[in-house]
Amino acid sequence: MNLRNFSELHNFYKAQLFYDCVPFWMEHSLDHQYGGYLTMLERDGTPYGFGKYVWPQAREAWLFARLYNTVEKKPEWLEASCLGVDFLRKHALDEDGQAYYKLSREGAPIYSRPWQIFSECFLVIAMAEFAKASGEDEYLQIAKKIYWNIVKRLQNADLDKYAFIQNRLFKEHTVSMIMLNTTQELRVVEDNPQFAGLIQSWLHEELYVYAKDEQKALFERVRPDGSLILSEPEGRSVVPGHCMETCWFCLREGDYLEDKKIIQRASQILDWTLELGWDKTFGGLFNFIDYENKPPGHHDEDWGEDQDWDEKLWWVHSEALYALLLAYKLTGKEKYMEWYEKVHYWSFKYFPDPQYGEWFGYLRRDGSVSQTLKGCMKGFFHLPRALLNCTQLLEKRKILTNAREKFLQQ
Repeated sequence: MNLRNFSELHNFYKAQLFYDCVPFWMEHSLDHQYGGYLTMLERDGTPYGFGKYVWPQAREAWLFARLYNTVEKKPEWLEASCLGVDFLRKHALDEDGQAYYKLSREGAPIYSRPWQIFSECFLVIAMAEFAKASGEDEYLQIAKKIYWNIVKRLQNADLDKYAFIQNRLFKEHTVSMIMLNTTQELRVVEDNPQFAGLIQSWLHEELYVYAKDEQKALFERVRPDGSLILSEPEGRSVVPGHCMETCWFCLREGDYLEDKKIIQRASQILDWTLELGWDKTFGGLFNFIDYENKPPGHHDEDWGEDQDWDEKLWWVHSEALYALLLAYKLTGKEKYMEWYEKVHYWSFKYFPDPQYGEWFGYLRRDGSVSQTLKGCMKGFFHLPRALLNCTQLLEKRKILTNAREKFLQQ
C-alpha cells in the first residue's frame, strides 16, 4: 500500500477500526450480566479473568461514546457506552469521591491507589463524552465534580502524603500529561475560562520542565524543583510511549491555539524520542529505556503483565502512528512522513492477529509474540483511538497535502 495515497490510507484505517477492532470488543467485552466490560481476554476473546480495572472500564466507555459523537449515532455504541458509565457511576468512587483502581466483576472494590489520579481522569472523560452523546446533563455534572476534585488535590499536594513517607525524590510527568489531555477532552464538551490557565501550566511542565535541551530527552521523572537526578534509575527513565502521547497532546494544543512555538517545541521532543526510542537493530519502539544506557531493570505492574524494557507494546506504536501523522500535517516536514511510514510498516507487520483479529499487545524485541492476551490493561482504547484519530485526520486530505505551505506561512 502506498502510504502517500491518503485516500487509500484513510480507507485502510477505517477498515481496521470498523471491521476488525470494534467488532472484537463489541462481541467479547460487553458484560450484560453485571454491567461494564470484560477486559481480561485471551487471544480469541475468551475471558481468562473477571476483575475490572477502572482504567480500561472508563476508557472503553469513553471510546464508544466518542464513536457515537464523531462517526455515526449508532444506538449500539451509545448502549455500549452506557453499560460502562452506569457500572462506574455505581461502583467506581469511594465515599470521598476518589476512584478505586480495581473492582470485582460485580463491582465490589478490591484495590485502591489513593496517590494516583488516572482512574479519576478516565472517569472524567468517559462521563463527559457520554453526557454529550446522551444529552443527560447529570453525567457531565459527575465529570466536573471529579475533575475539580482532582485539581484541588493537585494544588493542595494531597497526593504526596499517600505516595511518599518522607524525602520525596521525584515528580512524574504523567501527572501533567494526563491532566493536559483530560482538560482538553472536557473542554470539547463544555469549556470553562479556568481551563486556559491550567492547560498552560501543564503544557509548560511537559515542554520545558521534563523535556531537557542539554540531554535531548523528555524524562519520566525530575526532582520537585525540576532538576534531573541521573544518579537513580527512576531519574534516567525515558518512556517512548508517554513521550509520543505527550507530543500529540501538545501538538493538538498548538494547533488549537494556532501557536507555532508550541508546535515546534513538541516536534523537537518528538525528534529526540525517535532517536532515543527506536530499536536500530530490530526496528520498533522500546517499552522504556535508561538514558545513560545503564541496566533499565524490570517493569512489574500490579495487573500481572510483566514487562521488560525491550518489549514492543501495542500502545506505544499506536500513539506513535498518530503523533507522527499529526506532526506531518502541522509542519509538512518530510522526515515525519518517513518516520510515520517506518512505524506503520513495522506495526502492521507484527501486531495484527491474522486469525482472531485485533492486535497482539506484547511482542518480544524481534517482533515475535510474547503474550497472546488481548485484554487486561490493554483494552479498547489506545489502538482504536489512534485508528479513529488517524482516520479523522486523513478525512482532511487537502490539509495534509498542503501542510508544508500552511506551516511556513504562519
